[in-house]
Order: sequence, then structure tokens, then C-alpha cells
Amino acid sequence: MTNRTQPSAGSHRPLFDPATGEQYDTMGDTSDKECVRTVERAAEAFPSWADTTPRERARSLRRLADQLRLEQDHFVELERRDAGKPVSRIGGEIELAARTLEWFAGEALRPVGRVHPTGPGIRAHTERIPLGVCAAIAPSNYPLLMAAWKIAGALAYGNTVVVKPAPDTPHSTRALVERAADILPPHVLSAVYGGAEVGRTLCGLRDVAAVSFTGSTAAGRDVARRCASSVKRVSLELGGKNPLIVFPDADLEQAAEAAVEAFTGNSGQMCVAASRLVVHHQVHDAFLQRLLELAGTRVIGPTDDPATDLGPLTTEAAMRRVRSVVADAAEHGAKVLFPPGHDGVRPAVPPTHTEGFYVTPVVLDDVPLSHTAWREELAGPVLSVRTFRSEAEALRLAHDTEYGLSASVWTADADRAEHFARRLRAGMVWVNTWGETEESISVGGIGQSGYGRELGAHAADQYTHTRAVWVGSRSVREPSPQNSGTSRPGGEADDHDR
Repeated sequence: MTNRTQPSAGSHRPLFDPATGEQYDTMGDTSDKECVRTVERAAEAFPSWADTTPRERARSLRRLADQLRLEQDHFVELERRDAGKPVSRIGGEIELAARTLEWFAGEALRPVGRVHPTGPGIRAHTERIPLGVCAAIAPSNYPLLMAAWKIAGALAYGNTVVVKPAPDTPHSTRALVERAADILPPHVLSAVYGGAEVGRTLCGLRDVAAVSFTGSTAAGRDVARRCASSVKRVSLELGGKNPLIVFPDADLEQAAEAAVEAFTGNSGQMCVAASRLVVHHQVHDAFLQRLLELAGTRVIGPTDDPATDLGPLTTEAAMRRVRSVVADAAEHGAKVLFPPGHDGVRPAVPPTHTEGFYVTPVVLDDVPLSHTAWREELAGPVLSVRTFRSEAEALRLAHDTEYGLSASVWTADADRAEHFARRLRAGMVWVNTWGETEESISVGGIGQSGYGRELGAHAADQYTHTRAVWVGSRSVREPSPQNSGTSRPGGEADDHDR
């Protein structure tokens, strides 16, 4: 397989079908000049959009949600070709994107602000006001869904938006922006395209008031640094190395089913993926056996086949990294376990798909704590395993990371579930479940997993300022004649006064 190099800024970028490895399209990167002009137009459109009634903004968001549902088949195909997603899974993502647009349509109509007690003759209140142009930088693992999360909140509160999809997965976002052009006023929602250099340009532009970024922690640090000089509002949803902790009294069948989805769903390309299993030593052997059996039932194959559960990774580079890390973990003492029917990290696929970016689900048992497979986000279907004997050890292993995005705890002991979950340092915690997400609930990480929140009511903190207003209601006294400044001593007004 040949290495596929990426283009420089301003050139045409080749786009590959992850399922076959074939180039099927190109897209030109947005130049610096064009990026600046796009943001300028969004800034020019902002005052008018901010002045639209909340009901008008809500109506527009609902129409955009309706359009997503109306053209679901088209968006499914765009996501399949760009991101390598199986058709059996994409429909749910498009529906959640539509629900998110609808939920924020409701938020646009929700009362905000508070009236504060003051002295006589003064009425004081706080209110939320939009920021201006918001840059939304979306990742490649959920191209349309993550873009919709950011766009919906920003537009609902009266901001204009410039969205930048990941360079390898631009088509569904471009289609969303094109559909919005028939619904929203000009330049309220627009897009720029390309790699990190285009994102850096957005972060440096004066007219960009806020940046919402989802991606790697390393890239997030760069975003924060570039936005700091102009004190932009920044929200970062970054990487995760998330634990799934299984106590011996847990419902092991349900926990195993959840664990399989948690590390193989979307082929492991999830920031919330449970890529570390912390399991009690008494149930270790039985639990891993059942987990592997269940993983073996996941069908790996062509993305256009409705029977396929697991598609390829989005890029060749991601596939190569996963394969390299697994091989290195084996050299450093980890036990490499594959699901029944698989004997290597490269799965068997039809001849037409052998150049695709596929990876077999892999379990790395007893992986060294210092190894990359335990410490770093891999964005692939790899599960690193360690055992524990006490709650204290389980908590130590769960916290053996700089990340703090999500965690899942499995136990039948209600008291343990309560106090153990409370002590976990993670922005999202699931108890006896995994992966639940609702558009009405704000989510995000702590530590190296970022700050700021997507979805729910707390998204307002990213897309609005809180403003304090005092209104005087005393009668205004008439100015005295000598202070009116309306005439000269002789009673004649000079030319300057006329």
C-alpha cells in the first residue's frame, strides 16, 4: 500500500474512500485570502441575524432539521464515502443531528437572564447576548454530527458561524451548508475547507469571536494558544483514554456487551471510547472470554453492506498507527487477543476491499502501564486490560491518565456505584451503562480532555456573553435656563448653535 501524501494549503486535496483505499474525489483547500473574506462576510451578516426574533431563528433551525431527514439517504452516502461508516449506523447519527437542531430551536425561545433587586428608581437585569462570528472546527470521526452540535447552539443564540470540517471528511458538512443557504440569510452559515493551516487562520482572525474545536489534545493546545492573544472564547473537546471498570458483582453479560460497543463502535474512533478495561481479577478470565466472543460476532466488511457492523478507519495513517502500536505492545509483553475467527490485526475482507483501512478488534491483556496502548488515545478498536483487587487500586488505574473525558462503572452494589462514581475525575460518567447521549444534556471533559460544553443548556456559556443592564426610571428634571446652553447672553443664537 502506498503512502498518500497531503497537499499544501490552497491546492486540491485528494479524498479517499476508506473502505477501498481508492481516490474518488478532490477538494480545494480554502486560501488565506478566501478564509479572511468568508469571515468578513459572516461579521457583516451578524448584526442583522442577531436582531432576528428568537422565533425566526427557531423556525430556521427546524427547517434545517427537516431537510436533514428529507435527504437522509444522500447524507448517509456522503458519510459512508468520506468517513468509512457502515450504512447500518449512519442513520442514527443523522437523526441525532436533526434532533440537536430542533432542541436548540427550542432553546432560542427559552427565557434567559434574571431581574435583580436594586434601590428605588432603578431596574437591573442580566441578559445573554451573542458573541459575533463563531468558528466551528469539526473532527473526522463524526463529521456531520459534530458540525451540527456546534452550528445549532451558535445560530440559536444569534451568532453567525464559519464551520471547518476535517480535511478528509468535508462532503456532508458542505452539503449541510448548501442546504442552509436556502433557509438562512446569506453568510449566516458558511464553510472553509482544508487542514490545520486553515484552522490556524481562523483562530488568528480578529473578526472571529469564539472557536469551538473538537479534535486531538495536541491540536487543542495549539488552538488555545492561538486564540489567547485576542482573548477569544474557546471550547475544546479533546482526546480521551477512558476506563470501563468492572467489579465482580456486576451483570457480566451486560457489561461485556457494553464493553464491546465501547471499544469497537465506530471502529473505535470515538473520543469517549472505553479503550481501557479495568476488571476485577476474580472475573478477568471469564469476562475476557465472553467479550471476545461477542466481538467476534461483529461483521467487518464493505460499508455499503447493511450487514456490516464495523467499517474501516477513516485514514490510512490511523490504520498504520494502530497496527504499529499493537505490534509494539506485543514486543513489550502484552498478550494480544483476537476475537474468534481472526488471527491478526488485518481482517479478512472481500478482494475489492483489501486496500481499505481496516483493523481487527484487538484486546491487549496485561499491557504495561507505561506503554502507548495504555496511555494514549489510538482512535481504533484496541482495548487495553489491567486487573485490580481493591476499590483503591481500581480508582488508581482509572485515574492513570492525563485525560478526563468519560468513565463507565459496572457494579450491583448501589452504595459502591454512588461513592465510586462520585470520585471519578471525568466529565461524563456512566453507571451500569455506557454511551448514553441526549441533545438536552451538556457534555465535555476535564483535564487534558478539554473544557467547555457541547449540547444542553450549558452550551450557552460558549456562545453568549452575560451582560448586566441598569435602567433608571426616575423622572428627568428639566435643566435650568442658565445651564441649557441654547442661547447666548444677547438672546441671539450664533451659527454654531443653529
